[in-house]
Amino acid sequence: MASFSSKISPQPGFGRRLLAFQWLYLVVAIGLFAIVWITDWSHANFFGVIVYSFVTGNLTTVAMTRFAPWFVSLRSPYHWPAYVTCLFVSALASSALGVLLILVMFRLPFSNYLAEFWISGRLGTVVITIVGIIYHAYTELRSRNVELQQTVELEQSHSQQQGQELAKAREIQEGLLPKKIPQVRGLEIAGAWQPARVVGGDYYDVLKFSERKVGICIGDVVGKGISAALLMANLQASFRAFAAEGVSPGTLCQQLNGVICNNIATDKFVTFCYCTIEAAEGRFMYASAGHCPPLLLRASGAVVSLKEGGTPLGIMPGRTYVDTEAHLEAGDRLVLYTDGLTEAMDADEQEFGEARLVELGTRNITLSAAELLATIMKEVSAFSGGSFQDDFTVVVVAVK
Repeated sequence: MASFSSKISPQPGFGRRLLAFQWLYLVVAIGLFAIVWITDWSHANFFGVIVYSFVTGNLTTVAMTRFAPWFVSLRSPYHWPAYVTCLFVSALASSALGVLLILVMFRLPFSNYLAEFWISGRLGTVVITIVGIIYHAYTELRSRNVELQQTVELEQSHSQQQGQELAKAREIQEGLLPKKIPQVRGLEIAGAWQPARVVGGDYYDVLKFSERKVGICIGDVVGKGISAALLMANLQASFRAFAAEGVSPGTLCQQLNGVICNNIATDKFVTFCYCTIEAAEGRFMYASAGHCPPLLLRASGAVVSLKEGGTPLGIMPGRTYVDTEAHLEAGDRLVLYTDGLTEAMDADEQEFGEARLVELGTRNITLSAAELLATIMKEVSAFSGGSFQDDFTVVVVAVK
């Protein structure tokens, strides 16, 4: 009546297993005797029932051990019918032998065998079969619970390990972003990066070429998570390799496009914008590769959306990108951002949008770069309830 499923936890030796079931046979014996006593069978004998139960139970266990390789090999749902059939046959044969042993022990005539078996053996067969089925079901359930617990623990271990790896990946990715944004005379620059997940595909960088000239880039890898973060790291390394004081934004975008096209999957691309600012002359030059148009907020209240640009990086090899110039004046604010900002949604699934960003910027045009950046981040976070569907990055430049 033991469960012989191979899914059960490792079984001990046969002798130990047999000893472990003796308590169950004792319970069966008590149950059988109670039934006999209630029905007032005059031939009932507690010692005889005990002997019968232990003999029958142990013989059934031995027989089921022999049958186990066969019914265990069957797939569900065929396993159960095969098990019940083997159990019933084993219990029937064991009961027959148990009744025979009782006749011998109590020196009863063998002519009473059929009558005794019909009374005691039939009842014993039914009881042993029922108990065996219940015990087998309980053992299988316990086995599945153990398996489930082990699976949960394994998943928790994997999740914990993955969480540690992602935390390390975020630490590495944050190291690719400016730890301290370099400043030049006449400008104030501030930037912030907010991934939707632990790691993301947004990128920005600020390079100081001289005391009066800087280069600022912002990029957005399509997608989120690990794959976007890996491509972002490639973008950062390439940008740092190509960016130099004498390299124009258009030329740099063309060089990056060549590298990205050779290292990107067909369903991926990168939007990118790079600009240089010569603070003393107020000269602003930029090139865009399909990126969100930077917003030039004039101190006068005018707003210029810098829409000129070409296709995203990684789509068309050999693509050229054009340099576009503008003049910056004292009090102007330049806002570069990724689409995760304007596409942030509120509870009604309404997007934050460019219009809100323009209104927010013009209303706070007198704020410093750091203050305006903090105001934008706070406003977007409040609008979306702190839940972001995409990475977003903002860079603000204040012209003094």
